[in-house]
Amino acid sequence: MKSHHFGWGIGVVVLLALTSFSVAAQNVADALRYSLYTNGGSARYIGVGSSMSAIGADLSVVNTNPAGIALFRKSEYAFTPALSINDATSQLVSGQGNGINTDNRTVFNLPNAGVVFTSRPSARGWKAMNFALTANQLANFNQQFYFQGSSVGTIAQHFKEVANSSVGLKDFETKLASDASSIYDFQGDGVYDIDYDLSPKALLSRSQRSVTKGSMTELGLTFAGNYNEKVMIGLTVGIPFFSFSTDKTYIEQDEQKNGGNVPYFSDLSYREKLTTTGSGINAKLGVIFRPNQVFRLGASIQTPTAMMLSDSYSSTLINNYYEDVKETGKFLGQQATSTGNFDYKLKTPWRYTGSAGLVFGKSGFFSAEVEYVDYSHNHFRYNNFPDDQKAVNTNISDQLQSVLNVRLGTEIAVNIFRFRAGIGLTPSPFLNDDTRQYTYSGGFGIRQNAWYLDFGYRRSQNQAQYYPYLTQRAPIQEVKNSFKNSQFLMTLGLKF
Repeated sequence: MKSHHFGWGIGVVVLLALTSFSVAAQNVADALRYSLYTNGGSARYIGVGSSMSAIGADLSVVNTNPAGIALFRKSEYAFTPALSINDATSQLVSGQGNGINTDNRTVFNLPNAGVVFTSRPSARGWKAMNFALTANQLANFNQQFYFQGSSVGTIAQHFKEVANSSVGLKDFETKLASDASSIYDFQGDGVYDIDYDLSPKALLSRSQRSVTKGSMTELGLTFAGNYNEKVMIGLTVGIPFFSFSTDKTYIEQDEQKNGGNVPYFSDLSYREKLTTTGSGINAKLGVIFRPNQVFRLGASIQTPTAMMLSDSYSSTLINNYYEDVKETGKFLGQQATSTGNFDYKLKTPWRYTGSAGLVFGKSGFFSAEVEYVDYSHNHFRYNNFPDDQKAVNTNISDQLQSVLNVRLGTEIAVNIFRFRAGIGLTPSPFLNDDTRQYTYSGGFGIRQNAWYLDFGYRRSQNQAQYYPYLTQRAPIQEVKNSFKNSQFLMTLGLKF
């Protein structure tokens, strides 16, 4: 089992790029991938910083407080197409004089769609009983980056360390490395060696391209009631659907010919592919209290999501080398491939949200909310690997912490036009890390009696360190990444 500890700026890289491919080898990064939400939704919801828990009357509020569905006055259908632009710059800071590489991934998706049906019950005091069917994107995993440069060290040192540990060749990676002759037991005594041992200070050129795809979208079935215009209550049954894939190709090469920097070694290519699919179920219960026309208070609770996940993974290692140290002999190449599948379960943490709003008649509103999540309460469950299950859950509880996410937003109404702005603050989920991530958003819209059209924009930025492999006694390869994400949204809503 592997564990990784990184600062918050690294969180996005961990979620998108670092994946263990061994059987029963989920880690802290996987737990965060399934429980760290970006709360996608309508253009209006995004424009005000996803802070509408106490304001309501938007199909995206089921993400945080389903009581907001009770504030709809008319039945409504809406959908939101969006364009996400993900830019990345990467530099191998190990070594000297390595340049900066840029990459980009642009994706069109549908982060929000849904319909709400309103009704006026005959029961005394109840002003509305509404039902909503929604699909909101909770997380987007589309990203890619590329780095290249030269430095001291080799991934074969990682394979060697694991092979010479108590794990041996039972590990998914080391068995592959042995079959491709990247590591070898030359003396037959169970101790593995590598070509790089003959020249441990040699420079090698290295590069890697990492491409991740996928998202988590939750189907929500919401029932909400409005009691006497004072108290709104709502219940959502959420069914998240999860898809994630990553494809990484890491390359090392000895560019020095006629003997080489590393005797025998020429180059290697290590490609790792993983696809994860799954679904789950949770419930959200929310309430909004409105003592007067201006002030609103909201609170909600979300149960842990019980998820069933399935991994399909494959790795291919191509190791090219020469028959003798002077490269006068035959050029040899070894290729090894391993594939596998693994099914497992995950229970994510409880989530608690408190919110407040000020509504200034028809002039607009100001909203604020806080969300408490303890990420150390993520818990994996394996059917046949009790030791691995205990190890990964211990790593999660030791490395993650509780956080208080803060979201603020405002909307100003001028006749039929709406102008919006928002900001979000997300502390690091990693223990002993006090860094924060900020998200900025804005937008505008047009409101008519029978329809509305909204536009929204959200921007976030992260700086991170990435490690293509980890070692304990050999040089670590460190890559400095900077990610910028821009999302453009448009929502069309029709009332009926």
